[in-house]
Amino acid sequence: MARWSSLKDAFVLAVKNWRLWLLQLFGNAAIFLAFVWWLRFSDAHWWNLLFSFLLIVVIVAATLWLHGGTLNYFQSAHQDKVAKLPPAFKTALKHLAAIFVWALVFFLVRYWIGRLETYGITLPGYLRSEFPAWLRRMISESRLDSIYSGVLFLLRWLVLPGLLLPFALFSADKGFRGLIAFAAWRRTLRKLIYWLALVVAVILGVCCVEAIMGWKLDPKTATLQAEKTSLAFRLLFAYILGIFSWLLACSVLGSTRSVGQSTAQPQ
Repeated sequence: MARWSSLKDAFVLAVKNWRLWLLQLFGNAAIFLAFVWWLRFSDAHWWNLLFSFLLIVVIVAATLWLHGGTLNYFQSAHQDKVAKLPPAFKTALKHLAAIFVWALVFFLVRYWIGRLETYGITLPGYLRSEFPAWLRRMISESRLDSIYSGVLFLLRWLVLPGLLLPFALFSADKGFRGLIAFAAWRRTLRKLIYWLALVVAVILGVCCVEAIMGWKLDPKTATLQAEKTSLAFRLLFAYILGIFSWLLACSVLGSTRSVGQSTAQPQ
């Protein structure tokens, strides 16, 4: 019962703070627009290159600060219901270098997982060729391709975030010491509620968003204006849903971390 109560608290806190929602909505949008500007920036002169370098540094720092502060806030909010945003973001700003190291590791591992897609054409067929005849009759090559794609999906969106997100919170909260907080990491991974919430976040933030963006109007009756309106609403809906799934993951992570801290304290 306590497990479902904890999940309910994580859901409530994920939608409760409207200031955090505004910060996420406009902060992510501003970061995205700045990144698009950076992509289109001219490199004709040395000062263009210098400004381009400074701009990407600011974009990366703002991204890490925004999400590191969000992680810190949810940890504080699960301990103190009247927790404020500024202290959480102040702490994340102090530990920006540690969060950056975590991000390098995360995206490096994600890059390695992405490279496994290159084996999607050959590896399933090779594995199936090694199966006994009775198993090949049961599992078609297309089914094995789907299984391989599903495994990569789980690695990219569930396993990797599930394993490394706790270190993001630890580094945002404790700095470089958080990157070696393996005892707290193991306690977090043993929480079933953490993995259940991540599954929900992946379903909402990845599967549902992809489905929403794949919606199409009837080409026989749709007009250009209707297509534009539909696209605008789908983008907005997907954006809000994606932010909610991220806040839910941050909230449940903060919940498991706050519980772990309270149980680790001497009585």
